[in-house]
Amino acid sequence: MSTKTLFVLALAVFLSLSGTYLANAWTPVPVKEDPLVRMPGTQPFPENNPDIESPTRCTNCHGGFDSAVEPAFNWQGSMMAQAARDYLFWSCLVVGAQDSIWAAGRPNATDICLRCHFTKGWLEGRSDPTNGSAMTGTDFDGVQCDFCHSMFDPFFETTYDGSREGSDWAGYWDEATSLSQTSADETYADDKRLAQGVLLFNGGKYFTADAQGKLLPPTNYMENASGQYFMDDTRDKRASFADANARHGMFYSRYHKSKYFCATCHDVSNPVLANLGADPTQPLPTEVNSAFSYFHVERTFSEFMLSDYGQPGGAPGIGPFDPQVYDTSYANNYIAKCQDCHMRDSTGKACSQNDGVNRPTDSAEHQNSGQPIHDLTGGNAWVSAVLASAISGSPNYDPVNDSLLNQGANVLTLDLTQGLGIDPVALLAGVDRAKQQLTLAASIQNVTISNGALSFRIQNQTGHKLISGFPEGRRMFINIKAYDTNMTQVYEVNPYDHEAGTLKGLHYPYQPDPDTTVGPALPLPLNLGETRDAQSNIVPTGYPEIYIDELVYEMHPESSLTGEAESFHFALATDRHKDNRIPPKGFRIAEAGTRLSTPVYYVNDVNIGADYFTADEYLGGYDEVVVSSIPGTATYIEITLSYQTTSREYIEFLRDEINGTGNLTLSSPTPSGEPNAYIVQNDQWFTQLKAWGDTIWKLWKHNMNVNTAAPFPMAQAIVGTPPTPPCDTPGAPQNLTATAVRKNIDLVWEVGTPAPTGGYHIYYDQAGKLQFITSVNNTTLTYRDTGLQKNTPYCYVVKAWNDCDGDGVYTLGVDTESAPSNTACDTT
Repeated sequence: MSTKTLFVLALAVFLSLSGTYLANAWTPVPVKEDPLVRMPGTQPFPENNPDIESPTRCTNCHGGFDSAVEPAFNWQGSMMAQAARDYLFWSCLVVGAQDSIWAAGRPNATDICLRCHFTKGWLEGRSDPTNGSAMTGTDFDGVQCDFCHSMFDPFFETTYDGSREGSDWAGYWDEATSLSQTSADETYADDKRLAQGVLLFNGGKYFTADAQGKLLPPTNYMENASGQYFMDDTRDKRASFADANARHGMFYSRYHKSKYFCATCHDVSNPVLANLGADPTQPLPTEVNSAFSYFHVERTFSEFMLSDYGQPGGAPGIGPFDPQVYDTSYANNYIAKCQDCHMRDSTGKACSQNDGVNRPTDSAEHQNSGQPIHDLTGGNAWVSAVLASAISGSPNYDPVNDSLLNQGANVLTLDLTQGLGIDPVALLAGVDRAKQQLTLAASIQNVTISNGALSFRIQNQTGHKLISGFPEGRRMFINIKAYDTNMTQVYEVNPYDHEAGTLKGLHYPYQPDPDTTVGPALPLPLNLGETRDAQSNIVPTGYPEIYIDELVYEMHPESSLTGEAESFHFALATDRHKDNRIPPKGFRIAEAGTRLSTPVYYVNDVNIGADYFTADEYLGGYDEVVVSSIPGTATYIEITLSYQTTSREYIEFLRDEINGTGNLTLSSPTPSGEPNAYIVQNDQWFTQLKAWGDTIWKLWKHNMNVNTAAPFPMAQAIVGTPPTPPCDTPGAPQNLTATAVRKNIDLVWEVGTPAPTGGYHIYYDQAGKLQFITSVNNTTLTYRDTGLQKNTPYCYVVKAWNDCDGDGVYTLGVDTESAPSNTACDTT
């Protein structure tokens, strides 16, 4: 019997038993009463519990004093803060709800989306209805301060006794005195109180006491992931320093400096398929099993745990994360936690108050821990940039994006004015951080060519697979261009059609662009060997082009429910069809199957699986590549590794699924008995969502060549002598010094060789990343940073730039920028 048949039988039995099966119409089921979406942890608060506090309560003290280090500015520039304003999320939500009705007879599968993107609203009971229409105010501030700083560790017993993550209190935990243990004792007592109130769906106790009286979760439940969070019911803030000073109550939380904290949202599975057919009077599958064991959606944390970095004691990083150049709180600068890279330690303090602790210099308790930068950045620079551009007065303001994203809650449910709103300057700083993160993530090494065979290594420098893999069209790919002695192109691998916005050579059933309200209709993608002339006529390239699927790194689900070998319906995914993403260093392939993280790649309809990478590639965290078809006339070759946040293929899928047009994949009648699979446009439940089909397409079309929507170069290598550049790169500024003068800091530097023609860019140094401050002309070798917080350290670097096009304005990709100067710091 097929998986799909089993699914339909189980579904029919479940719905008939629960009294919600109707042949022609779906019936709402409140989230609290729906076992399909039930997961362990705190459930939506009853009315007598305190609310999650608004971020404005936090930004009063934790913002407005040092944008390079302070939590507020950096968090506001992250996608965590914009999780509920992310237009890709909203479009996915609409399709996920439609798929849920098709499969389960109600749209509640989207509750698993709302619980992580609308943390405050979900906890306060506004996930009903699961279309997001009840969300309001600061719900739109996404993954916000009080949410993160109210979570407690469901494995508090084994963390506390050192058996879960180790008892190296001085090294791994960076605790110097008894103060930390005394504070941890207080936290443990509160954790134990909270654990006694956590319930199963059937009303039983979630935690049970062992022979020693320790409160433990079910035996097979080893990680709380997929949005399974456990919340304190007080407003005392939990964080990673025992010696912090504050006006509010605090608990010292080892959990907040633990790698397991990040599992909460970064191992995603589908509880609906896991709980389908289960007896709701018994503990549900999602309540007794770890999320990594069922229905893969995304496995970033599992990939980290399978790497050397996730093993006890961690491991030395690679490239820019090497211990010689990269600092962590661990004594040997090893990387052992997600926070080591995504919340890197810097110099400074977390609050604007005079008694705030300057870290690490003024802390006797946590001597190796700097102030964690609330960077929280991945590779998504596209959504952030477009959101910023929709705000009047933004440096990148775009009236088209403004009109599309500010249609109002009655049209899109999304309302950009709710909560804190958008700080475009913070968001654009986040865009820069995301692009810097991408350039740190990979390198191309060991490039050689012999007898037409080009070989090279793509080194994964991250702690998870490269790239991290939510199935929303994101991909990374290698492009190879070869030229002869006359610099005439003679060959290309994985060419990109910038006018159509996709790779050539993909076999996707593209639909003609139905929209001309935002620019002209997009053309259908070119075939391999085709290009467009100045009049947009399709003509031959005159040289061979090939598509190599192995050099396009991505994760594609499959669904036995829809009958698709490759599917974008992640809410209906039953397996993976392709996952050739590059493993991290030391990847434990023998253990990967347990976490549904084994590579998947089909050759002649056979999945190669674990054999896709060699033992050495798993050990070193790289992909060894050989392309054997380089023409003998090639004397100069460019190899570029590029990243895209999403693809034209995925955006077309969202548009057509929401609008009910094009290459539809769901069938009627449905497994749940619905007569019509495509109900978005005629079901009133979707009234405030149905415009997303046209909106997401228009946003893509208008912004497909912005930041990481267009291919963003992560790494590049060349073979042969490059052509003379049209504009040289200036020398890095020399001997930068920083001198505090009351609440100002004066910077002085010397000109590098060669001197710049454009000027100098001044940045805050964010422990290796840079945050732009301002520019000065090429004759100015000083800068005063004014209006700073007193008794606060600030760090800087300066870069020179050449005005290659002579317009007096720095243009990325046209003008050239030097390497950074030395870092200079001083305290006001």
